[in-house]
Amino acid sequence: MITTLMVFHAVISVLLILMVLLQFGKGAEAGLFSGGGGDAVFTGSQQGNILSKITVVLAILFLGNSVLLAKLQSSKSAKSLLDSEAPVAIPLNSDAANGAPTAPKAADPAPAESKTETKTETKTETK
Repeated sequence: MITTLMVFHAVISVLLILMVLLQFGKGAEAGLFSGGGGDAVFTGSQQGNILSKITVVLAILFLGNSVLLAKLQSSKSAKSLLDSEAPVAIPLNSDAANGAPTAPKAADPAPAESKTETKTETKTETK
C-alpha cells in the first residue's frame, strides 16, 4: 500500500509541476497554450480558471498524500536511530553538590584588570 501511495505521490508531483509551468504570470503575454490550436480550446479567462482549479486540486492531493505517507511511515517503525545513544550533558548544580564531576570553570581576569585600569586613569587625571 505504501509503494502504491509513493507512486501516486510521484505522479501528483509531476502533474503539479506541469500545471504550475503551464500557467502564465499576470504580466506575461505567452503561456504554453497561447500559441497555435490552444486558442480554440481556451480563452484567456477560462484558461486561468481551469488551470488554477486543477492546480489547487493537485496541491490538496499532494498535501493530503504527504500527511498520509508520513503517518503510515511513523506508525511502521516504533524505534529511532538515537534510542541506543547515551545522552551527553553537563551535570546541574544539584548534581555537582552530590559529588558528580563538574566542568572546569574558566578564570575571568578581565573585570579585575579593567577596574585597576580605571583607577590608574583617574589618578593620572587628578595630578
